Amino acid sequence: MELQWINALQSLNTPFWDRFFIGVTMLGEEYFYILVLGFFYWCINKEEVRYLVMVITFSSVVNGALKEIVNSPRPFMVEEVRALRTETAHGSSFPSGHVQIVASFYGALAHRYKKVWLWLIACVVVILVGLSRVYLGVHWPRDVVGGIIFAVLSIFIISRMELYEKRQGVSWPYFILFALVVLSMFLLKSETYIKATGAFLGFMMGYLVEDYYVKFDVRNGLFGQLLKFILGIALTLAIFEGLKAVLPDSNLFVFIRYFATIFSVAAIIPWIFTKIGLSRRHMFI
Repeated sequence: MELQWINALQSLNTPFWDRFFIGVTMLGEEYFYILVLGFFYWCINKEEVRYLVMVITFSSVVNGALKEIVNSPRPFMVEEVRALRTETAHGSSFPSGHVQIVASFYGALAHRYKKVWLWLIACVVVILVGLSRVYLGVHWPRDVVGGIIFAVLSIFIISRMELYEKRQGVSWPYFILFALVVLSMFLLKSETYIKATGAFLGFMMGYLVEDYYVKFDVRNGLFGQLLKFILGIALTLAIFEGLKAVLPDSNLFVFIRYFATIFSVAAIIPWIFTKIGLSRRHMFI
């Protein structure tokens, strides 16, 4: 049945639809979120972005764990299906990482602000990305459904933890989550999972350092905001690609690269902003 769904979608293939779905599937890739979330974290509202990044990175950890545990083959590995952009097909098939990240991001936005138009955008984008993964032959329909389900679960968990933190004034649930993720690394070894844990732990540690020691103010004039964004993205890509070029390709160093990059986004780059006058520090919190 699922193969019939794939064949039905792929029977529509034309150069236009190939380009369209390749473009759509890029909405679920890491560079898109580095650009978007980097801009909002450095220039608009770091507290709100904290919630979004926590949802996305935690959802990535859940996705990586499930991929390794379930270890389901992708359609093009077991069937005669047309496969495009297979370089984005990291790890096993279930659940779809692209769909889960997109559903986590847009679902968290819609859940946060409770606007009908945001819910409509979330539904349209998730459906299109889901269709793109099936059309490209890199996922089964069940992978798409699984990605959506675990995205909703991730949003629920992080939202409840944030609500508890606000009501009780304590952050210990986050530290428990941090400890559980660290311990899980002794059991789960896939590169997909290691990347996700590096990003998740890097942001948690980076945000903590920023909140206690850096305390940068996101506000600036239009030109200053543009300079912050350009410099921030340049530094982020330099760290990410630089470490990739010099570090060995092993799980330990993959973890270090993702941890260092996201930690830098959250704490080091804002600290640089304060040192060169692109951001002021909050003196009283």
